[in-house]
Amino acid sequence: MPDLEQYLINYSKMARSGELVNLIGRETELERMIHILLRSMKNNPVVVGGSGIGKTALIEGVISFMASENAPDYLQVKDVVGLDVAKMMLHTKDEASYAELVKKVMQVVIDNSDKMMLYLKDISFLVNTDVNPENREPAKFLRLYLTAGRVNCLIETETVQYVSYMEKDMSVMGCVQPLMLEEPTVEESIQITNARKRNFEDHYGVVIPQETVRVACQLAHRYVKQRAFPAKALDLLDDSASLLMMDIAKGEADPENNIVSPEHCNRTIADWTGIPVEKVDAEDKQRLANAEKYLKQRVIGQDNAVVVVANALRRARSGLQDPNRPIGSFLFIGTTGVGKTELAKSLADFMFNDETALLRLDMSEYMERTSVTRMIGPPPGTPGFEQGGLLTESVRLKPFQVVLFDEIEKAHLDILNLMLQLLDEGRLTDSKGVTVDFRNTIIILTSNVGANLPSYQRVEKLTEYFRPEFLNRLDDIVSFHQLNEEHLRLIVDIHLNKLLKRAKNVGYNIVVADQAKDWFVDEVFTSKFGVRALKRLIQNQVENPLSFLIMKEKVKPGQDVFLNVAPNGRKLMIYAKSTENEEAEAVEIPESVQNGESTALTDHKTDETHSMNESSVPQTTLTDTMSEEQVFSQESESVSNTEQK
Repeated sequence: MPDLEQYLINYSKMARSGELVNLIGRETELERMIHILLRSMKNNPVVVGGSGIGKTALIEGVISFMASENAPDYLQVKDVVGLDVAKMMLHTKDEASYAELVKKVMQVVIDNSDKMMLYLKDISFLVNTDVNPENREPAKFLRLYLTAGRVNCLIETETVQYVSYMEKDMSVMGCVQPLMLEEPTVEESIQITNARKRNFEDHYGVVIPQETVRVACQLAHRYVKQRAFPAKALDLLDDSASLLMMDIAKGEADPENNIVSPEHCNRTIADWTGIPVEKVDAEDKQRLANAEKYLKQRVIGQDNAVVVVANALRRARSGLQDPNRPIGSFLFIGTTGVGKTELAKSLADFMFNDETALLRLDMSEYMERTSVTRMIGPPPGTPGFEQGGLLTESVRLKPFQVVLFDEIEKAHLDILNLMLQLLDEGRLTDSKGVTVDFRNTIIILTSNVGANLPSYQRVEKLTEYFRPEFLNRLDDIVSFHQLNEEHLRLIVDIHLNKLLKRAKNVGYNIVVADQAKDWFVDEVFTSKFGVRALKRLIQNQVENPLSFLIMKEKVKPGQDVFLNVAPNGRKLMIYAKSTENEEAEAVEIPESVQNGESTALTDHKTDETHSMNESSVPQTTLTDTMSEEQVFSQESESVSNTEQK
């Protein structure tokens, strides 16, 4: 007969030798656990909570108390033991022999129930679950003795497993007493982390000041909201100490300076979240104070919208805004092509240093009731359940991003109801039961409703499409107005500058005449698509024909290329010259390269008589074009001049 006690882990013995973690705080929970253990009925406590909040630490604290002289005699005589599952699996060949061995080991605890208490870290040894099916026979065996009052247990489990499996087993619930463990606060986590930091100091041979511990907890609270305290603070401190060791090994840090500083915590958070170090650092406040200046560099002519958004960002960063809501939630109202999407992209770049940190959902694709499942995932048992929802899964994997709901008025009513929870509580529960945190996102909704009405009439129009409780959950409703010709000229300069830079990088010097810029402004101003038409115009009128000429070697690297308006003023012309003294002549573009009626590239047969030299073209080259900063400074000056008038 093998020694079955070799498959038991004696936690009480470990507590007496000081091997268990010291419990910091949790006095109320510890006292409640002792009360449950001293009861005559339902004296089997179940610690329920999320991952990383300290369930194991609480139970180890209870075990340490039971092993001390302060515990009642009834508890002192009992040793808390657990199953050594790995050793049992190692000594068995199949599931049947494994299950048989587990039952025999459990029988040892049952036979010695006056001296032993069983500690279960896996509830599959007690109730049927979808995981670990090999434990079903042992679960039936133990459940019989538990309901008969023949064995005493300490149990811990995740909240999801407790709700999904344990609560449904009424026979077990009649024998146990749950204790719901809450996540510790930031201050409590600082105390816990301060007490636990010695493990890291001994392991790495470093010093971790209390200030670093405080910064680590604050950063974890701000940026790592998808995980729980104190585990996330301890992980951050562990990773930061490891980072210091890497710096020393690479010669980037002085070996004598073995202090883990707040800067190491900043760098670790930057690695975890993808947010640059300079945007994690406390100096971030100065950057947010000047948020308008950055956003106006890309969003021209919508100063009011920029100010509203910047104010919301500062409220969130200062801590004055409700921390259980998204960073900001806005409804952008305006016609197409006035800068709504551009402001969303600018926010993604400003807050998260990544313009692609933008999830865009076109609500015209979510007009049916069933489209809700596309957002949060199909129900269990249906195709695609494992993949999750488009919205919830994207934010779960990348919690720092801008979420853009385009044309929100087209969404089904059920989706608007779903968004009430998202906007109010900063979270959504997907079809798998996983709670996804939206508190690190910026929520933007766009709409054309009432876009052509005066500002004071827009809200009244919105109430015809959206319920008051939906509109009231938004931080602000932002109106975008139509752009004037002055704003369009600045935007044209920005987009053409980007083209000139790309051309310069591949060896081509494009010279754009002022008349060509005016042509673009006129085309955009009369277009119903607004600024959106500008990118297509530049692509069709310049990039397509120029790329054709480059492929045909009509234009070669180092050759100057001029862009101007045809004498009739209705289309653009491309001119090129091979040498410095040669006149720039119109280059023939085949009709097949032209896109639509407005494609205004010259035909050599019709315009070959019109040649130009460089001095006759009012022009702006890459080297003397206004920088974006100059453009924006002029824009701000023009706005101020307009206000003075």
